Amino acid sequence: MSLSDLTLQGMEQYGGIDIKKNAQKNTYMGFIYSVALHALIILVYVGWTWISSEDDSKIPHFRRKISSLAELAPPPSTSQDMAAPPPAAPQMDVAKPTFGIPVPVPDIQAPNQTMPTNDIPMPSGDQNAGPAGNGGPPSDAVGSAPPPVKEVEKEPSQDDFVEYTEEPKPTQNIQGLVQYPEQAKRSNLEGKVTFSALIGTDGRVIRVTIDKADYDVFRQPVIDAVSKVRFTPARQNQTPVKVWYTQTVSFKLH
Repeated sequence: MSLSDLTLQGMEQYGGIDIKKNAQKNTYMGFIYSVALHALIILVYVGWTWISSEDDSKIPHFRRKISSLAELAPPPSTSQDMAAPPPAAPQMDVAKPTFGIPVPVPDIQAPNQTMPTNDIPMPSGDQNAGPAGNGGPPSDAVGSAPPPVKEVEKEPSQDDFVEYTEEPKPTQNIQGLVQYPEQAKRSNLEGKVTFSALIGTDGRVIRVTIDKADYDVFRQPVIDAVSKVRFTPARQNQTPVKVWYTQTVSFKLH
């Protein structure tokens, strides 16, 4: 059996031969289908437009021709709570004043009066005498000047800078004056205390403050000892000034 015997009937023109034979026919059919599809789309668009225009024609439209601005309604007020203008006050007829003829009046003579004088009688006798005239202390005279008020010198703080040429110096050994507290001895406590003392212009201690202390039991003995010490005051160009003096005291058991 040969290959030609196996070929089915009608298959001898399958493939390129069939495409070439039916190409013109398929082209015509595609063109017709395309024209029909476009025509269908156009018909649908025209029909939709006609239906929409028919619906719009059923809606009533009111139009009025305005020939002048006078026919327009006034615009709404910009303020709803605008207060109405106050009513005008009623006009009243005011009578004109009448003036009579002036009549001269004679002048009245003022009575003679004696004006008081500011003469103050001075006390007689010795002005240095007392109220009884026995040489006592003089009484307060009228118009005497009050005694002058002594100006209080301002005390500098520890942070203030005071310029001086000679620093203050204690006249006694502060370390030797400090008493060792018995409570610290029984507890075998040792430590240091740093104090600051404000020295006045006369060399006396005005105030003592504790800057640092290892134990609080050492504070009061230092304050008591420093308060009793006299100092040579600090001087600025030979003028005594108030300054702060700082020193550290040690507490040690021998």
